[in-house]
Amino acid sequence: MKISKIGLAVNEIGRAREIASIVVKYGLSEWVSNSGFGKFFVSKKRLARIERFNQWERIRMALEELGPTFIKFGQILADRPDIIPEELREELKKLQDEAQPMADELAIKEIEKELGRPIGEIFREFDKNRLASASIAQTYRAVLLNGEEVCVKIQRPAIAKKIELDLHLMTFFTTRAQKTNPEMEAINLTGVVKEFGNTIKLELDFRHEAASIIRFGHCFENDPDIKVPKVYMQYTSQRILVEEFINGIKVSDLENLLKTGNNPEILAHNAVRLVFDQIFTHGYFHADPHPGNLFVLDGNVLSFIDFGMMGSLRQEHLLFLGKYVLGYLDRDAHAIAEALLLISGKRNFARFKDMEFQISDLLAQYKYLSIDEMDFGKIMNESVDILVHYGLRIPPSIYLLGKALMAIERVAVVLNPNIDFAREMQPYAIDLLAKQYDPKLIAKEIFESLKSYYKLVKEIPADLNEIIYRLKEGRFKTQIELRGLEPLVEHIDSSSNRVAIAIVLAALIIGASILSQWEQVRWVGTIVFTLAGILGFWLVIKLLRRNKF
Repeated sequence: MKISKIGLAVNEIGRAREIASIVVKYGLSEWVSNSGFGKFFVSKKRLARIERFNQWERIRMALEELGPTFIKFGQILADRPDIIPEELREELKKLQDEAQPMADELAIKEIEKELGRPIGEIFREFDKNRLASASIAQTYRAVLLNGEEVCVKIQRPAIAKKIELDLHLMTFFTTRAQKTNPEMEAINLTGVVKEFGNTIKLELDFRHEAASIIRFGHCFENDPDIKVPKVYMQYTSQRILVEEFINGIKVSDLENLLKTGNNPEILAHNAVRLVFDQIFTHGYFHADPHPGNLFVLDGNVLSFIDFGMMGSLRQEHLLFLGKYVLGYLDRDAHAIAEALLLISGKRNFARFKDMEFQISDLLAQYKYLSIDEMDFGKIMNESVDILVHYGLRIPPSIYLLGKALMAIERVAVVLNPNIDFAREMQPYAIDLLAKQYDPKLIAKEIFESLKSYYKLVKEIPADLNEIIYRLKEGRFKTQIELRGLEPLVEHIDSSSNRVAIAIVLAALIIGASILSQWEQVRWVGTIVFTLAGILGFWLVIKLLRRNKF
């Protein structure tokens, strides 16, 4: 075994013990109080402290103590109503991506190590007091030799290895949990962990974030209402990101916005327009446009920062959103249900009428409110909850879309309480659906279908000839797969194992009896007989435990 693998195994054992101790520390009161194992690890004093909090609070507290990987996983689960209950989602939304700050001296050493030279050779000025500190990276403000202000984001040392280790253990634990709890199979928690692993690995490579900023900038290069920060690729690597410093006012700071001559109503309109352009026009959007990630420059210009979380949409995702928006504006439960069914990938659904009735009941709660008084993001989330209730799934990008829409709606309402969010979106939805019925697009789709049918008809004779030839040659094979017989196979397998052990036991006993007849080897027979007795006793205990008698 390689030394590196031994080191990894040792680290896994140590981290697994740490995770187990934290899980026990915040264990469910029922498990801790009813389990002798739990009582062994948890003192009465600690148990009393634990029981002050409900189970959802304890899960959130445990994730916070487990560190950045688990915190980020909890933040993602908070936007997944298809996996966890609403009470836990609300608690996980309180998770903050915060950590004990890294020493500034250590951070500067990491920056110099990554750049390959002292900071004085690259920066004219460097503020050694951090701007912000998060679980993965720390940020500093600096000035390049050419006088341009920049933001320097440096990763914590060895954070990638720590996250990789946590991901490995999370995969191990969830796989075991699904095997021992078949009811968890529908949730596919292992798949969620894998999806999360892919996301966080991209976040750990700052070159990916740099590429997102550049792509975003190309989308809005001719738009005067937005400022996209410049990326300095010559100083950017996997662990360090150097980008233009945005010296603006937070979008939520209304007092300073008014002092600098910015107009909150114009800003509200610009904010929703820019996000709708990202979604409907480019299919590529900033997935976390909360007030901390939105700054205002002079002239009602907006700037988005932190491009670590981006969403991409396919054409069918946009079609869903267009249909949903128009159904929402018309308060049409049937149209909303059809839109939800479209995004779930189901063509036919036996319980469609039941789902439509629940959506109708949801809309009835807002019967006496005008559209501009309704909360679009909240109702969309509740609609998705109804879809999930019927066991239907939607793509992860739709959860990011819902999160982005809710975040920008809150920003817009703070800036202009009278803004009608859904009405602002209506022209985009109408334009999108109109394009679906564009005669040129329809003609193109018909032509592509005809091409496919022509190819099918053309290939049928050749396929039939090959089947007939294989039949004549006796080389035609069929494969039959029987499902649902796994329990029977396992039962037959375990039964045959017990029969085999019983035969071996009988042979040992007979052999021991024969050996006992000769004085010279009687001691051998005694040993064999003893071993056979122990093995037989073990087999009887196993059968009794499994209620086989």
